[in-house]
Amino acid sequence: MSVDQESASALAEPERPIGTRYVLPVVLANLGIMLAFYTPIQNLLPRLAEEVAGADKEAALAWITGVGAFMSIVANPAAGALSDRTLGRFGRRRPWVLWGAVLGALALCALAFQSTVLGLAIVWGICQATINASYAGLTATIPDQVPVRQRGLVSGWVGLAQTVGIVLGVALVSFVIVGLDAGIFMTAGLLVILVLPLVLTLRDTPLS
Repeated sequence: MSVDQESASALAEPERPIGTRYVLPVVLANLGIMLAFYTPIQNLLPRLAEEVAGADKEAALAWITGVGAFMSIVANPAAGALSDRTLGRFGRRRPWVLWGAVLGALALCALAFQSTVLGLAIVWGICQATINASYAGLTATIPDQVPVRQRGLVSGWVGLAQTVGIVLGVALVSFVIVGLDAGIFMTAGLLVILVLPLVLTLRDTPLS
């Protein structure tokens, strides 16, 4: 296949119907990413802010989440645009989904070792940047892989996974693994574990 043909194939509108081979991994990946986004925001970060700031925990949490929100606004569209132009034999989306999740998991783990508001704000900003990079690549796989006639169905499953991810993550760290550090490490581990099936099975045509 020529260079022009490979590029055309990577950018072509998908026509082949997709099944559980794509839908299940993309649902699991969305579950993991939403769990990694919202478990810290709703449970872990408030507890960390109380540890490092005491009575000023509300102001500390506002600074921490504010930095994260800013990084999210910047990183998501930037990573999406860069993934559109990513070259390499592993495809356009898989490197972003994988390395965003791996680096995001490492940054989540680093939260457990912070003892200042500044440290938590910086590390949470890195978490948001990297996990959003993974999410941008993941979201872009839907128009890459799913024919127009199936996008509503797939989006419905993805939306369900996102809601379940939020509820599941908070439930796990509230009732199952209640230790703060253990909850952080569990969240990081689940992020990588749930993203891996998509990375390993995605047919991500390289862009020449």
